[in-house]
Amino acid sequence: MELELTTRQRDSRITSWFGQYGRRVLSYIQSRIRDLEVAEDTAQDVWLQLTRQEDLDQIEEVGSWLFAAARNRITDYYRKKKTIPFSQLLAEPDEEPGEENDQDLMLDQWLTDYLPDTLLESREFWDELDRALSLLPPEQREVFVAHELQEESFKDMADRTGVAINTLLARKRYAVLKLREYFWERRS
Repeated sequence: MELELTTRQRDSRITSWFGQYGRRVLSYIQSRIRDLEVAEDTAQDVWLQLTRQEDLDQIEEVGSWLFAAARNRITDYYRKKKTIPFSQLLAEPDEEPGEENDQDLMLDQWLTDYLPDTLLESREFWDELDRALSLLPPEQREVFVAHELQEESFKDMADRTGVAINTLLARKRYAVLKLREYFWERRS
């Protein structure tokens, strides 16, 4: 009898949290994953993860826990995604990071030229990319993630944010240059 009450209490608590945080968690995920179906699946995974927690009382701040879980699921989604549109880079293989170039908005070919394929296909690469992105100023990181990982066009970003396209292009360029430098220093 006591087990049923505990199960009911758990269900009631989770239902209450879903009412309180459900839309916000989905909105957060959808702001980073544009595909609504994938965003909804990702949100569902977050709530499923919560229901599988053995002791809900150990979660001190449910909102923080939910958003951290959502952030981790978003990261996992991009790590598993087969085709990430790191743009085509036409730079010469002997180019040093930081040199001016018409292709300073691109990163993928530069990575391919300077980093081993085994690293680029590994989880360590995605962990390093997460670290590198966390070091960027928020404006640069947001533009890079939106354009490269979420495949959002600069026009759509400008419409959504109200920031001029040239400003977005400059932020992306600075982000790419900083990411190149980061990976240049860590190549082996």
